[in-house]
Amino acid sequence: MVGLTGPIASGKSLALKYFADEGALGISADAVAAQVLTSPACYNRILTRFGSKIILTNGFLDKERLAAEVFGVPAKRKWLESLLHPEILKRINSLIKKSRKKIVVVEAPLLFEAGLAECFTFTVCVDAPERDRRARARRRGWTPAQYAARKAAQLSAEEKRSRADITLENGGPPRELKARIGQLCRFLKAAGEK
Repeated sequence: MVGLTGPIASGKSLALKYFADEGALGISADAVAAQVLTSPACYNRILTRFGSKIILTNGFLDKERLAAEVFGVPAKRKWLESLLHPEILKRINSLIKKSRKKIVVVEAPLLFEAGLAECFTFTVCVDAPERDRRARARRRGWTPAQYAARKAAQLSAEEKRSRADITLENGGPPRELKARIGQLCRFLKAAGEK
């Protein structure tokens, strides 16, 4: 089982897609978190904690307002993580148990921060130059302040790289990242057959 992480806007989701293209079960912790956020138990506790200002007129959580609330105040972020992380892990484990795939890759932006590295056979950090990450964040519509707040809520790129077993560079064309992941998957498949 592979834990996939990296700094903000480094290309983790693209890497996860490429792993899935190679036949791996790809699980995004962020996608699972989005499901957990809308579960009645979590939704109600979040509403109680943060109030109706984070609810859109259609009744859904305004994820941008919630992000603004939690990324600016570490105590609020920790509270939200303590609510969401156990349920996210439970759902991820359920998906893994149902799968017959030989390679499982879990994309978890906060893999090291949440102390999850031991859950994986090895860890992969996807990284890209800072200028590329900033440009990608701008294309997502993030302001420089939003990027800085989210970046500050995580370990540095250097720390993630040093903790990971493997680092995949993603500063060039996407085909280069795809080729690196293809090589890694061929190695994993061969190692699993021994």
